[in-house]
Amino acid sequence: MKKLLCAALALIMLALSACASAGEVTVWRAVRTPYLTGGSAVKAEEAPADAGLSEIEAAVRAFNSPCIDSELAHPFPDGVEIIGWELANASLRLYVPAEYAALTGAERTVADCCAVLTFTAIEGVESVSIWSGDVMLSAPMRAGDFAAADASGY
Repeated sequence: MKKLLCAALALIMLALSACASAGEVTVWRAVRTPYLTGGSAVKAEEAPADAGLSEIEAAVRAFNSPCIDSELAHPFPDGVEIIGWELANASLRLYVPAEYAALTGAERTVADCCAVLTFTAIEGVESVSIWSGDVMLSAPMRAGDFAAADASGY
């Protein structure tokens, strides 16, 4: 009886550890300026995902969380995070505060890119747009809308 109980307990522990290790989501981040050396301005990192959440909600929470890698930075301005989302016909709307509109140029491109790459990796999401209330800040974008490498030297 003890052997059966130990075997059952071992199987339960193995199953629980497998669930814990599978609880990650790939989140795209901005590469901090000192670490930009002519390569990509964005980089993926694995972040813990909250169990029991939908894939999109888990990705939102992971995206809003602090970076794990010190060479990376959250692509949104301080205090700005995704506050809501809506999925319809494979197009995901991300809702952010109005302060997101202050991003311009390369910073805006990097922020948009990180959001698009993070969320289009989820099955059923083909494009991402960014909104503040009823105002569209970034039109629907797909992962292929961004260059994968710096082509400025070519």
